[in-house]
Amino acid sequence: MNTFVDFFFPKRCFVCGDVLAGGEHDICLKCLAKDKKTFDAYAKYHEKITSMSVEHLDVCLPYESFRASLTDFKYRANLYKGRRLALLWAEHLSQKEWIEQIDYILPIPLHWRKLVRRGFNQSEYMGNILSKTLDIPMLHSVVRRQINNPPQASAKNRWSNVRHIFALKDSKPMEGRHILVIDDVITTSATTNELLYALKDVKDLKVSAAFLSSPLS
Repeated sequence: MNTFVDFFFPKRCFVCGDVLAGGEHDICLKCLAKDKKTFDAYAKYHEKITSMSVEHLDVCLPYESFRASLTDFKYRANLYKGRRLALLWAEHLSQKEWIEQIDYILPIPLHWRKLVRRGFNQSEYMGNILSKTLDIPMLHSVVRRQINNPPQASAKNRWSNVRHIFALKDSKPMEGRHILVIDDVITTSATTNELLYALKDVKDLKVSAAFLSSPLS
């Protein structure tokens, strides 16, 4: 029965839409290879992230190739795609030598109104999968998003749009620790800067940052 169904309704890669070959699951090998491209996130973003010194910066996937899958996950609540992308991200991070230095994972929080409307925080959802797969605990409720900023329609308004949107709630769990800030996409780094600004006075804190995707250009 499965052979009949697969013949007339073949499974396709949810990234590019090509028919999956034998042994491929959800994402074809061609698309999986895209995350192997050299992407020097540190070179691209370290001068833009000025609120705190960042130990490591990493980006897993090119946004242009995975935009549709990310949109399905983030705005259409396709949690299956979100889980698959998170597992791909976890595999990517597991190959970084510095990941063993990380004490906690900290997903960028959503404002409660947006959380109610969307039903989940995409970064926290992925963070839970990263936490379990990499065996790194995740921090909860140490930072809150105090302003429900509108969508950032253009690069020009991103920096003013996110100003002072985060507030530190509890610094104790982070003191003397090395945390990994995570988010699904980084573009201008404005949101990341604002989160780190809220953390800048935490005693003896080290920060690294990892993102599922970013535009290549």
